[in-house]
Amino acid sequence: MKIAVGCFMQESHSFSPVAGSWEHFGPHEINRGEEMLETYQLTRTELGAALDEAQVCGIEIVPLLSAHASASSGPQLQEVFETVCAELIDRLEKAGAIDGLFLALHGAMIAENYPDASGEVLRRFRGFLGADIPIVATLDLHANVTHLMAAMSNGLIGYHTAPHIDMYETGQRGFRLLHRMISKAVQPTVALKRLPMILPGENGRTTDGPYKHVMDMAIHAMQQPGILDASVFSVQPWLDIPEVGCSVVVISDADPELAENEAERIADEFWQRRAQFAFESIPARQAIISALQSAQKPVILSDPSDSPSSGAPGDSPVFLAELLKLNPDRECLLNIVDPAAVSAMEQTGIGHTITVKVGAVFAPQFYEPVEVIGQVRLLCDGTFTFKGPGFHGSVFHRGLTGVLQIGNISLVVMERPVYQWDPELYRSVGLEPSQAQLVQVKSPAAFRAAYEPFAAQVLLVDAPGVCSSNLASFPFKNVRRPLYPLDNPSDWRQ
Repeated sequence: MKIAVGCFMQESHSFSPVAGSWEHFGPHEINRGEEMLETYQLTRTELGAALDEAQVCGIEIVPLLSAHASASSGPQLQEVFETVCAELIDRLEKAGAIDGLFLALHGAMIAENYPDASGEVLRRFRGFLGADIPIVATLDLHANVTHLMAAMSNGLIGYHTAPHIDMYETGQRGFRLLHRMISKAVQPTVALKRLPMILPGENGRTTDGPYKHVMDMAIHAMQQPGILDASVFSVQPWLDIPEVGCSVVVISDADPELAENEAERIADEFWQRRAQFAFESIPARQAIISALQSAQKPVILSDPSDSPSSGAPGDSPVFLAELLKLNPDRECLLNIVDPAAVSAMEQTGIGHTITVKVGAVFAPQFYEPVEVIGQVRLLCDGTFTFKGPGFHGSVFHRGLTGVLQIGNISLVVMERPVYQWDPELYRSVGLEPSQAQLVQVKSPAAFRAAYEPFAAQVLLVDAPGVCSSNLASFPFKNVRRPLYPLDNPSDWRQ
């Protein structure tokens, strides 16, 4: 048995000021052929699971291409999208006959000419392979699952956890389903139910709250005879495209009615709980003062509005500006993306003092640069490995990275944005979050899996930025209305 494996993963944000360029993949996030095997072997990722499953089952793997962006962005430049797609198909053509295709996608990627870029990727693979070769794709639970994606694949398998700690298990589910299809053990039928709603990520956790209840329904459904898989997708909410919304996917074994009924049941419950995803956040200054006055440490301040994993550029200096006014007497860990500032730090040299402006490089409409005087404490190439539950073993590349010491503020200045789910963002440059009083994390929820075990407190902060949870404040023009919470439709079936 011969299965081709590929990955094209990037989460898009229609209102991001930064286009989805090659920069978001960087020099190390694109791996070809055998290089893929070296990169993903022993990682807790979808591709890592596929490689392990293939070895156990004696399946020959044909590694195509893995293009996995280390941060989200605006719509992907058409040249980037076309180049990656063309190489994936070209490598598949050179591989010869295969029995199946396993893809790791995010599911919320858009390109300049393709609002449903993930669906277009699947359409091109289907067009090349024909109707008889099965295709199974894994998806982030923030995927925007479209009818095209469902029609062009034989199975769409979503994460069950937020924070995301089950990428490996998702890969196992997907690869095992594909293997069983090829072996003629099952005949999957896919039911997709879409809902006219988008949701903020802060309360979209599967550890507690409304999303846990709905996701548990999907997991329990998988225990029913005839159900092969079930997923619930809370969607990337900043997609200004016609077909956007939360969704439910249920896969049955040759029983379309069973899949439809289960998907409808779960979607109904999801819709009924939409108002429960609302949450309260604290203004930045108030949150910072509360953290500094706390008798316990560390206090983790979640800054979702500047989250690179949601589509923000990571260049917000809001926390830094507030802390400078307060002149903290305890250690505070912050981070920011500013290529020019870290380049100036490199020219100044370790141990020397520099006066430099930082922040507001990519999103000046939300904030202004802040001038600081600090000592260059460390410089490095920015490469580090996630050691927590999410993306465990995966290597991330921030580009040139430095630590600027400004009194009791340790500011990590990066050339490129990366996911901020893991404390290694700080530990890799000699800073220990568990011992600091205040720690900034630019993430709405995914950070909790690695940070909450040692956090004294977690505060959700209300600050300006590209990924504000106030969804109604964005200039949506292309979405189909009504759409919750922009509107309040009474029935998701309309």
